[in-house]
Amino acid sequence: MQALEVHNFRLHTESRKRSQTNPSVRDMYFSKNIGLRRDWYTDAAFGQQQFTGTNPTTITLASRRWIDEFMSVCSVQKRADVTKLLTERAESLYIQDYSDIRPSIGLSPGDKIFSEGRYGCSSVALFHLEPEGKLHPLAIVLDHRGSMQQSVTIFNRRITSDVNGDEYVDWPWRYAKTCVQVSDWLRHEVAIHLVNTHLVEEVIIVAAYRSFGPNHIVFRLLEPHWNTTLSLNKAARETLVPSIIIGMTGLTAAQTYAFLMAAYDRFDWKGSYVPNDLRKRGFPVEHLDEPKYHNYAYARNISRTWNIIRKFVTTVLSKEYPGGDAEVLGDMSIGIFCDEVRSSKGGQLTSFPEIETLDELIDFATMCIHVAAPQHTAVNYLQQYYQTFVPNKPSALHFSIPESLSELCSFTEEDLLSALPLQRPRDWLLMAQVPYLLSFEVPEESTILHYAETTSSSRATLEVIRSAAQVLTSELRAFIDTVSQNSRELDDQQTPYLVLDPSRTAISILI
Repeated sequence: MQALEVHNFRLHTESRKRSQTNPSVRDMYFSKNIGLRRDWYTDAAFGQQQFTGTNPTTITLASRRWIDEFMSVCSVQKRADVTKLLTERAESLYIQDYSDIRPSIGLSPGDKIFSEGRYGCSSVALFHLEPEGKLHPLAIVLDHRGSMQQSVTIFNRRITSDVNGDEYVDWPWRYAKTCVQVSDWLRHEVAIHLVNTHLVEEVIIVAAYRSFGPNHIVFRLLEPHWNTTLSLNKAARETLVPSIIIGMTGLTAAQTYAFLMAAYDRFDWKGSYVPNDLRKRGFPVEHLDEPKYHNYAYARNISRTWNIIRKFVTTVLSKEYPGGDAEVLGDMSIGIFCDEVRSSKGGQLTSFPEIETLDELIDFATMCIHVAAPQHTAVNYLQQYYQTFVPNKPSALHFSIPESLSELCSFTEEDLLSALPLQRPRDWLLMAQVPYLLSFEVPEESTILHYAETTSSSRATLEVIRSAAQVLTSELRAFIDTVSQNSRELDDQQTPYLVLDPSRTAISILI
């Protein structure tokens, strides 16, 4: 493992040196990745990635069911210390639950997730959000097979973040965390990234072109946020998914498409509005500035971004619909649009609501801009940093997952290395290159701040949008300082979290 770290450092150093003589030539190792950190493998780095990594969107307050199940395993493994914590701190226990992967792809609990020498897993990870705000991993189910009794569960030797221990050589625990990262790679790339941004936004775009005239205010308001999305999605269907993604995971082609469709069918339009989503997952927006949540910079930033966008949308639509709810209800184009999104012959997005009031129209438009701009930016542009160093977040394992806790506890460094594609150079290169290619920096002219600035001064823009964009520009500029301040307040100061800075946030799904 140390050799991999040294190799990564050497490649980065050499890339930097080359760029000094030829600044136009940069490769995937020019920019930093997490492997350059001496502590990349630690519980602290692993926990923080749930809050500010490539997928900061699914960490959820643990249900009573999960707490009880982990307590039952505590009893079997005689971990009274964990039982005490689970009993006393239930309101601060969070979970990353990937147990739905196997049923989503049509496998029974006993079936292995396997394809062409690659193994997938359906992990469950339990975390304690400590009073000072550190998210500390407590337990991991390597591959949930229908029940805890049929699965391998390991508890962290370090019950709290301030307990000392040689984390580098705790190979069983490091292997377990790798299983979680493999599970999250699948859910992030296929569900959170592809489905919940690219494909959901495509439905809105196609339905809007079919339902609204080019001068309709909803079309004029949203159309700037649709640049390149349809052509990108076409490339994803024809090349990225069938020729690349399917060859990177432990799923077959049929299982991959089943997982994709399951994610689409589960997408909850109104439940994904930022205030609703955060509250549902155990992060009430009114408490995000409390010390307990200070490390969840994604939530703090995305909540403020939602409010800024919603204010902009409210200003525009309130002026365009002076008659309020009655005027919205009387707009036939809106009704046609809603039917198109939900139709079994159209978008098939069954969770999409009826839009009958001005407030519902404002929320809808805010959501469309949110998905295309800040949300896609948050889950796309950090892939280079966290995933080009393959040991941090591989897309699959390369030997079978242990069948018992005793087998796992005997794991050494060699076992963890064997799980990585060291003997499969194609797999390794794809795991590194794909996130790099998807993470090119957003050009200045394609940011949401640039959109606001140009819109606020363009005579070609509708006056109502131009006027609202002046306020939008001011608020986005001020928000840059907020993003920087939220990053400075993180316990982890080695990796700044600036992806939602409006001068970096893409105006649409650009890649």
